[in-house]
Amino acid sequence: MEYTISKGTMTLGVVLLSDDFAEKDSEQVARVLDEGQSVNVDVCILLTSDTVPDFISNMSRGKFTEKVIEISDQDFISGFHAAKDKLDEVMCPEIKVICKRKQEITFLCQVMFTPAVQWSIMSIGEDKSSKSETLVSITQKVKDYLRKLKASDEVKILRSTLIPDDLFYHGFSTRTGGLSSIPGMKSLNVLYTTAKRDPLVLIEENRRRLASKAGFDVETLYIAKAVHGNTVYEIGTDPPDGGYDGVISNKSNVTCAAPGADCVIILFADPIQHVFAAIHSGWKGTVAKIPSVTVRSMHGKFGSKLEDIVVVMGPSICKNCFEFGKDDIQQFEDINPQCVLHKGLDGNPTIDLKLAIRTLLEEEGVLPEHIDDTTTCPCTVENPNQLYSYRRDGRPFGNQIGFIGLRSN
Repeated sequence: MEYTISKGTMTLGVVLLSDDFAEKDSEQVARVLDEGQSVNVDVCILLTSDTVPDFISNMSRGKFTEKVIEISDQDFISGFHAAKDKLDEVMCPEIKVICKRKQEITFLCQVMFTPAVQWSIMSIGEDKSSKSETLVSITQKVKDYLRKLKASDEVKILRSTLIPDDLFYHGFSTRTGGLSSIPGMKSLNVLYTTAKRDPLVLIEENRRRLASKAGFDVETLYIAKAVHGNTVYEIGTDPPDGGYDGVISNKSNVTCAAPGADCVIILFADPIQHVFAAIHSGWKGTVAKIPSVTVRSMHGKFGSKLEDIVVVMGPSICKNCFEFGKDDIQQFEDINPQCVLHKGLDGNPTIDLKLAIRTLLEEEGVLPEHIDDTTTCPCTVENPNQLYSYRRDGRPFGNQIGFIGLRSN
């Protein structure tokens, strides 16, 4: 029997699978819950397919009073997902599941939780796990369940008329139309990271919904790693060590993408040589001139003529919201002094990141009229219902992406 709850300053979320226990187990369940009283329990969830037994309900409420939540759902996957949403609401960093199905619930926790959450299973008595369940089967059940869920709103995509639609599909996702529930990440978060609470299976479903709306194959979606550098990865070659902030190709069976949550997402297209790219250009990447590196790659590796390249900027922090330290503004003044605003006023100056990028692109030879920095780039900070923003929301935050691909003939 495992029922030791770690002690410390961390808050705890408890999930008790009520259907697993009979009244004869009440003493052992009580011992587990008693130890829960020695730490700060944020929420105690009683999960059942019908009605929570009185002995469990009374015992739990006697120990945790108003922190007890009962969730009744005939579909166990659905019920566990609802429990996870409740735990995410209070951002419990540690989660304990009390059950008699250790192996089965272990698989489910591996699918539903990320390393951002410390979870453990307290198994009481003989393991009642179904012998037929495996990590693969549980993963598929969760995928099937998520696919059936309805989002609260529709997937919406921002597009520019500058990129020829007969040759390329492209767009910038927004935050609507997905299944993420954590406030800063709701709802179409499409970037997975082990530091956040959205599990990979949910991110994959969000990506599938975006791909379905946009018309590309999610299995051949290549998303830049956003390491704030100036490396551009060519699909089909060995990925660069240390990550990359851009993806480039001239193949019709792949989609290039880059994430952002204030940083500028930029899409590139050459309708003559059929070359396309997506890059993540935050302030560090801009100073490192990743827009210039991308143009040079299109010209040098793929034969693009500078006058044929078109560039579209996506959602990003605007010049009024992007405050920047006074001691670090010289690197932007070196690009274009007009990038630095409000320099003589009290407080920090602000940076026009899009102007810096436009300046770099024009210096490389991209025609001014071939740069769209207005149509698809609303301010991330000023549009909380439409876009993700790290500066506005802090952690955890979601990510939109820009994507582009070559249509098949």
